[in-house]
Amino acid sequence: LGVARQRKAIVQGLQASVSEFSDDVEGASPKDVMDILLLSQYFDTLNTVGANSLILEHDPATVANLQRQVGASFMTSSKDLLS
Repeated sequence: LGVARQRKAIVQGLQASVSEFSDDVEGASPKDVMDILLLSQYFDTLNTVGANSLILEHDPATVANLQRQVGASFMTSSKDLLS
């Protein structure tokens, strides 16, 4: 029961943050915010598993491509879990 409440609080905080960011930053959609969050979590995961010496290109096209790849990977994983 405690874990369920914790997850619910995380989701509620995330919803509020996405909504607030979208309202405050002109032209930013909730999807943009989720893409940023997803990419940040990906980098946090790399750091946690010890891949902190990874060197990545950082031009906008490379970052956008990485976002698409990470997003597609998570979506595929989610679909597999639901099947």
